[in-house]
Amino acid sequence: MQTEKDQLPRGRSLENDFGRLMNDEKFHDITLNCSDGTIHGCKVILAARSDVFNSSIFNESTKINNNLSFNDISSTAMKVILEFLYTSKVENLNVDNIVEVYYASVHFDLIDLQDHIIKFTKSLINGNVDVGRKLLSEYVENFSLRAEDNEMSRILINWVAKNKLEKSEIDSLSLEGLKYLLDKTFDTQIPFATPEFNIWEYTLVKVIRKVIQNKTLVEKILNERSLSICDTKEIENVKNLLTPLIGYINLNRMDVEEIKQHVEPFNIHTIDKFKDVYRSKAMNEELGFIRGVPIFKWRNNKVDKQLITSDDEYTVKAVWKIEFASVLEDLVTLTHHKIILGDLIFKGEGIYEWDLLIRKLCGNIYIGICDINEDLTKTTSDQRYHGWVLGSDGYVYYKNEWKWYNAKFKEGDKVTVHLDMKNKKCAFSVNNIKKPIVSEWKKIPSHVYPIASLGVGSELRIEPHVNKN
Repeated sequence: MQTEKDQLPRGRSLENDFGRLMNDEKFHDITLNCSDGTIHGCKVILAARSDVFNSSIFNESTKINNNLSFNDISSTAMKVILEFLYTSKVENLNVDNIVEVYYASVHFDLIDLQDHIIKFTKSLINGNVDVGRKLLSEYVENFSLRAEDNEMSRILINWVAKNKLEKSEIDSLSLEGLKYLLDKTFDTQIPFATPEFNIWEYTLVKVIRKVIQNKTLVEKILNERSLSICDTKEIENVKNLLTPLIGYINLNRMDVEEIKQHVEPFNIHTIDKFKDVYRSKAMNEELGFIRGVPIFKWRNNKVDKQLITSDDEYTVKAVWKIEFASVLEDLVTLTHHKIILGDLIFKGEGIYEWDLLIRKLCGNIYIGICDINEDLTKTTSDQRYHGWVLGSDGYVYYKNEWKWYNAKFKEGDKVTVHLDMKNKKCAFSVNNIKKPIVSEWKKIPSHVYPIASLGVGSELRIEPHVNKN
C-alpha cells in the first residue's frame, strides 16, 4: 500500500526520493548480514553517508561478494540506521529498539543520529521511572559492563540513581543493570536517592525472587531473615547471584544494627569482612548512609488535598480549594500552613546538603528538619511549623523559641540546608550565602526528615546540592 509520500512525483522532495530507493529492490546492490537476518541497501548511498560503511564497502573482499556482516547489530536496528542514512530522519524509534539503535549509531559513528536518540531517550524516561531501569538493563546487555561511558550511559545512570530503589516493587532493572549502576556510582558525587542499607535490601529481594518463584516462601525467608528454610540448591543459587554484587554495596555506610540484624544472618559476606567493618566503625571511620549527593521526593499521602505534588514529586505547592470547606471551621483550616516531609531519613555520621527553590511565596515558608517521630497530626490552629526550621522572614524556629538569623528569602531564591549529623548541627544558605550554625539548636536527634511548611499559594522544589568548590 502506497503512502502519501510515495505518491508524490519524483523530484519534489530529496527525502522522499531517497526513501523510495531504500525499499526498491532495483537499487539494492549490497547485502547486510545482521544478527537475526539480512537486509539490503545501495552501496553508493551508504558509502557517501557513512565513513564506516565507506571503508567497509571498498574493502577488497567486499568488492568481490557485496556482503557485509554485523553480528552484533539486529536487522531492526540496521533498518533505522538505513532510514537515517537515506533520509536524515528517523520515524521508527521506540522504547523497544532505542538502545540497540543507539549501539548501532555508535558503531557507525553517526553523531547526529546519536544526538537525536539522546533527546528521544530523555522524553521516554521523563516521568516513567521503570522505563529508565529497562533501558539501563538493555544498555548493559548491548554494550557490556566494561564499556566506556557515553552520553546514553550517563543519562540512564543519572536517571535510575535519582529514583529510589524499593524492595517492595518488581521492576525492570536486571541484575547486570543493577551491578553496572552500583559500580558506576560507588564513589561518584551524582544525585542518589537510595540509602546503602536499602540497596542491600533491594538487591537481596531481587535475587531471592529470581531464584525462588514461590511468593509465600520468599516472604518467609525475608521475615525470618534466613536462607536456612531453602534447599541446598536454592541457597547455592542465591549466593552465586549475590556474591558478584556485594562488592559494590558498602557496609561502612550502614549502621551496626542494620548489619547485625539484616545482613549477617544471610551469611553472604565473610567473617573477615564483618570484622573489618566493625573495626572501621570502632575507629570512627563510618561513612555517610548514602552514596553520592542525597536527593529526595516529597511524601504526599494525599490526605491533605491542598498539597499537590508534581508528577516527579520534586515540586510541592499548597493550593486554595474553597470547595473543600463545608463550614466556617473548615474555611479557617484551609488557610493554615500545609506541612510536608521528604521521603529520606537523614542519619549516621555524614554532612548532608540539599537545595530548595522558592517557586512561589505566599505568606511564609518554613524549611528545615524534624524528628522522625514527630506527630504532624497534633498541629494546633496557630502552629505554622514543626521541627528545626528557617522561616522566609529570616528567623530560625524550634518549638516556641525563635531567633533572628538574618537569612530572609523570597520568591525566586534558593535555600540550602546544611546538616551535620555527626555533630548534630544545622545551618542555612540563601542564594549560596552561607550563614553560621544555629548554635541554640542542641537537641537535633539521630534520625530526621526534611520538612517544609507552606503558606497557601506557595510552591517550592527540591534540588540536589551540587558543591562547585
